[in-house]
Amino acid sequence: MIIKYSKFFESKDKFPNIKEIKIDDFTVLIGKDANSNDYLTTIVANPEDIWMHAKGVPGSHVVIKVFDKLPEKSVIMQSAEIAAKNSKSKGSSTIVYCKAKFVTKKKDMKPGQVSVDYKNAEEITINI
Repeated sequence: MIIKYSKFFESKDKFPNIKEIKIDDFTVLIGKDANSNDYLTTIVANPEDIWMHAKGVPGSHVVIKVFDKLPEKSVIMQSAEIAAKNSKSKGSSTIVYCKAKFVTKKKDMKPGQVSVDYKNAEEITINI
């Protein structure tokens, strides 16, 4: 079952503010603020989707939608570049990525903050 989220994306007047782009055959979603990051990570992302974020700095949550196949390394790299460019990091950025099921949000966390199970995550360094 494919769910269309396009009515929510890129709306300046409505929550959430999520941008959708295509890389090869994959849909990549980008949160544009803290509340949209929360919505993207906790509501829109399926457990098997790939989630990524710049490590240790504020920035966009990026989700690669996974339906019937895993993304190739080129899709992961391009999505990591998007995460790096949509973060507060300067120059080089470490991007953490994992399946969305390894990202959780606790009730006492601020908007946009999540907890990542790093034993199930990988990292890529991106120079921007």
